[in-house]
Amino acid sequence: MSDKTNRKYNKTKFEGVFYRLSPKRDPKTGQQDRVYAFWYADHEGKGHWKTVGRHSQGVRPQTARNARAEYLAEIAATGVSPREREKVTVGQAVEAYLAWGRNEGKYVDQHYRQYVAHVKAKIHTTPIVEVTPGLLSALKGELLKAPIKTAKPRKGDKANPAKLLAGSTVNNIFNFMRSSINRAIATGMWNGANPLSTKGGVWRMVKINNSRLRFFTRDEARALLADLEAVNPQLRDMSLLSLRTGLRCTEIFKLKGADVDANAGVLHVIAKGGHRKPVRVPEDMIAMLQAYDRKPGEPIFQAPITGKALTKTPAAFGFAVKRLGLAPEDGNTLYAVTFHTLRHTFASWLAQSGKVSLIELKDLMRHANINMTMRYAHLIPGQATEKLSIINDVLA
Repeated sequence: MSDKTNRKYNKTKFEGVFYRLSPKRDPKTGQQDRVYAFWYADHEGKGHWKTVGRHSQGVRPQTARNARAEYLAEIAATGVSPREREKVTVGQAVEAYLAWGRNEGKYVDQHYRQYVAHVKAKIHTTPIVEVTPGLLSALKGELLKAPIKTAKPRKGDKANPAKLLAGSTVNNIFNFMRSSINRAIATGMWNGANPLSTKGGVWRMVKINNSRLRFFTRDEARALLADLEAVNPQLRDMSLLSLRTGLRCTEIFKLKGADVDANAGVLHVIAKGGHRKPVRVPEDMIAMLQAYDRKPGEPIFQAPITGKALTKTPAAFGFAVKRLGLAPEDGNTLYAVTFHTLRHTFASWLAQSGKVSLIELKDLMRHANINMTMRYAHLIPGQATEKLSIINDVLA
């Protein structure tokens, strides 16, 4: 019997279930063995054959029928066949996660922009099954050596020196891809392991020191606010709001007119993780935000040309920091000054006041755990200085 004849599929009494005769013989019966398979159409209507097994191995038409039913149910539930899932790319997972995150109000656009700017061209079309620790490590190395573009300085300002992509930004990109693949796994779009998982694997994220030692003195804060008032009054208000409340820049960017509750004296902010939380703020801050007279659905702080919500801190902040000489010249990140320094200053001043406990500070900062708050423990006044004087008394 020719190979062409061998490949002819014959119908069974079950829909979509077929068999073909194999040139091999069933060792038990001596007859030509039967190879059972089923036919199905993918989401584009293209037909495919799926082999189930041989009669000599115990496979029967009913076995193939059951296998086909399970296969079709999986396609109906996920929209992707197991065969197609093997070809799912990083980009497909990212785009699906982006759409889901936007619908759920998650803060995904900034990390998506970072992904597009730095790695999309390198990994977007790569099947997830081909993403290896070696590929990820090579990509991580490239990113850490990649210079980033900085905003053009205003007239009279010095140009920013060339900077490399921050380790935290690199981790943000990898975390975004990891979350995308985790979502693909949860929805059945991908049925393998997540290559970006750091649990028990050889892949590791960038090791960074997130702690910051730098916070503003009273005079520095006043000088910064005065400088911003002259060049960008809206940015000055954003900075003052962070300094007075400890709000993150991303939380400030998302504030809308409806989020200002003057009666309760709170702002309803979208915190990290996309959760909306009430934050109590001083009356004068409420009045400042109300003065913008925004409609309920309008962002309070807007881009000057488009009127849309801001997505990053205006470059004027960095230029003001340079003009005032607030940033370290050696580039030491422990003493770097960013918009987040305002939040750090808020916490540091509270700790120095001696009027709040670590638990109270944790609540005011909305930290997920006390470990984050412990970085301010050394600022809380205590008897440590008095205890150290004991040694001096002994030596006297």
